[in-house]
Amino acid sequence: MSEPRVAIANVHPREHARVEGRIVAVRVEPHGAPPQFGVQVDDGSGRIDAIFLGRRSVPGIEPGGYVAIEGTVCAAQALPRMFNPTYELLIHA
Repeated sequence: MSEPRVAIANVHPREHARVEGRIVAVRVEPHGAPPQFGVQVDDGSGRIDAIFLGRRSVPGIEPGGYVAIEGTVCAAQALPRMFNPTYELLIHA
């Protein structure tokens, strides 16, 4: 990961960003749908969805964990999103 960290409240669509925060929700698409694993990350300033297409899980990513994600921010109806971001599991004291 190379970008400096930004607050989720300060990300903008079509820009590359790195954010860090706690995973507050996980969503897996049902087996009848194309594989998709989604997590919602909260850094205290806002929330962002990270969507991993083609997967039903990502090792180490679970509710309550801390993660850094980096990628291009996409506009969405409710929250900004990143599709298939690079990620780094973080240890939070």
